[in-house]
Amino acid sequence: MALKSANQSIRWKERIGIMAVGHTFKQVEEFVFDYTLYPLVIAFWGAMIGGLVMTAFSALVCYLYILFYDWAKKDWLGLELLKEVRDGGEKHGRIASFMQRLARNGDWYAFFALSIYTDPFVTTVYLRQGAGQYNGLSARDWKIFWASVLVANLWWTVVVTFAVAGARYILNWLGFA
Repeated sequence: MALKSANQSIRWKERIGIMAVGHTFKQVEEFVFDYTLYPLVIAFWGAMIGGLVMTAFSALVCYLYILFYDWAKKDWLGLELLKEVRDGGEKHGRIASFMQRLARNGDWYAFFALSIYTDPFVTTVYLRQGAGQYNGLSARDWKIFWASVLVANLWWTVVVTFAVAGARYILNWLGFA
């Protein structure tokens, strides 16, 4: 019995390590993409053309993430763990029950919250049916993916456009532009 406990401990440590590396990489990529490249493209080409360019680039990057995620078959963001909680499994107390109720608020709530807060990759993978299957995209998943690409990038284009306009206004006011 102690051997099983030791193996579970090692498995959880490995899982936590994989998620730590995955989250670190994703945060760095999001910083470069969302807070550096996106504003530069919007500032250079404007909201319409820049937004369309970044939407296409975002779709490509998120699709490549999905391909890598399914190929690696590793839960490097903890999304499969969240899906396990959402889909049921065993309850181990009040916190687990609360998390299950929160995760089951509905796909529409999760879709909009994840599309605005994260990206189409995270939204699509989280809303895929089943946990730990890594089985590509079904027709339903493709609809979720493209809808999330539109919602996420429309939202972010508006946010970045206002930020760029605000930065230009401040720089102009200070006499730098």
